[in-house]
Amino acid sequence: VRGLHLKEKHVTWHGQIIPGALFDFALYFYNNHKALLQKGSGPYFYLPKLQSHHEAMWWSEVFHFTEEYFGLETGTIKATVLIETLPAVFEMDEILFSLKEHIVGLNCGRWDYIFSYIKTLKKHPDRVLPDRQVVTMDKPFLNAYSRLLVRTCHKRGAFAMGGMAAFIPAKDPQENQKVLDKIHNDKSLEANNGHDGTWVAHPGLADTAMEVFSAALGERTNQLDVSRSEDAPITAAELLEPCDGERTEEGMR
Repeated sequence: VRGLHLKEKHVTWHGQIIPGALFDFALYFYNNHKALLQKGSGPYFYLPKLQSHHEAMWWSEVFHFTEEYFGLETGTIKATVLIETLPAVFEMDEILFSLKEHIVGLNCGRWDYIFSYIKTLKKHPDRVLPDRQVVTMDKPFLNAYSRLLVRTCHKRGAFAMGGMAAFIPAKDPQENQKVLDKIHNDKSLEANNGHDGTWVAHPGLADTAMEVFSAALGERTNQLDVSRSEDAPITAAELLEPCDGERTEEGMR
């Protein structure tokens, strides 16, 4: 579904503009829930752009109302929440609790998270990030974000999904190998941090990601046993500390 900040431009309700997210949810649920349940699946959703557990509570009310209205058991609707805003990373426990009857897991939405970091801290000159190409998941503040998400989810029995690898295959074999190497390194970091699965931006990269996670998981189907409970506490200072790197005019453009 769309984020709650987006409006539906083409359909109104009694002359009133409605949230695009609610329109997406209602349209998809109404037209698909029976067929999904008949084949052993269900109405499952990704909830993006949350900044607060109050939004998660709102979604919980929507899910509960829908299940009651259609005579479905509580928990039939399931959701994964994208943690892709800086405020949300400080409320992951609260978000999980607010959606406790419906939550499947949390997902690192890394690119929007980086944008949210920039937008949230734009008036703080000591928080300027370097050029985008060097802001990778191995940087301390992003690695802390990944590890905190794993620890928070697994403590609550929820899945911790890795982020989108925004590379696409190249036609040139040498360039394509560079892309595959980047994917391998990126997914290895996620798997080693304890993520249960991951995203890729192109089906041509799925085999590389699967190879990494298959090696990490072995016979397991997830990494819920990776608690990271022995880690030192991840502090707000770690999550807010910008990484080192060159800041250039070309990078800004």
